[in-house]
Amino acid sequence: MSHVVSGDAINCERETDIGSDVEWISIAELVLRGSPRSAGEDADHALALAELEPEAELPPIVVQRGTNRVIDGMHRVRAAQLRGERAIRARYFDGDDAGAFVLAVRLNVRHGLPLSLADRKSAVLRILSEHPGWSNRAVAEVVGLSPKTVGALRGQCGAPVAEVRIGRDGRVRPVSAASGRERAREILLRDPTSSLRTVSAAAGVSPGTVRAVRMQLNEQATALIPEQRAAEQRAASPKQNPDPRRARGATPRPAGPDRTGAMLRALRSDPSLRFNESGRLLLSVLAVAEMDARTRERLIGDLPDHCVEFVAELAEASGQAWQELAKRLAERRCAAAGSK
Repeated sequence: MSHVVSGDAINCERETDIGSDVEWISIAELVLRGSPRSAGEDADHALALAELEPEAELPPIVVQRGTNRVIDGMHRVRAAQLRGERAIRARYFDGDDAGAFVLAVRLNVRHGLPLSLADRKSAVLRILSEHPGWSNRAVAEVVGLSPKTVGALRGQCGAPVAEVRIGRDGRVRPVSAASGRERAREILLRDPTSSLRTVSAAAGVSPGTVRAVRMQLNEQATALIPEQRAAEQRAASPKQNPDPRRARGATPRPAGPDRTGAMLRALRSDPSLRFNESGRLLLSVLAVAEMDARTRERLIGDLPDHCVEFVAELAEASGQAWQELAKRLAERRCAAAGSK
């Protein structure tokens, strides 16, 4: 998937990532650029801060560690300069420039002199360019705009299209609900016994969506059962299948890869197997029938030398068990045919 962003990235620019220690820093060492305010600081607001309780210390500003760029508190810096002060209290943020910008927007939206509408829209464009995987709601929470406005700006700016987006809660969700449902469907077809939460996490959809997909598959399987049974009866009928070995109940020829896959898919979609313990056990052990020559060679090549003897003995025992199972099933098929 393109533009996949870590689930932790959405939370990395929050106030909790600002150091708790307050330090004095020389104003001359500060970098006063890169503010989300396109028009710069408001002189009247800085003057009002300077004249407000002149003897009181200004609240700490937020500075990016390593660059000394002011993330939050530009007006307080100007106010300190107007007071003639040479140092100001600060807390440090450990993060990159993209994270520092998001934090600057978030803090300037929530307190102090609010950002203008134009500045917030401009911030949306930059955040989308640096975090294309963030959802509209996640960006909207940062800039103080509606998700609808963010979505419109996303369409206008031609931001890279991500297959998934990171929500406000840090969870990854597919942009297209259809693609998420299709992934859930594929997982359930491979392993019908998977839990809702397991499939939800793997497909990036809600457990409710997984439940709906599972119900749809069950309905489709239920509708196919009469047709499958009719096909089985036609295959077992001497008129439809003149193979004398099958008529006598002999073990049929081994199925080819295509037929094996088709039979396994049919069994996995059968509710009579999926919803009881014995059926689920059978489906899990039948999966070995899908093993192709390449997979067998890889298993053999990767097997440690000290395990070869044990695995060979177990494989031989397993083969004998399957032969006995095939024999018993053939006997049951003959008995069922004779009773008709």
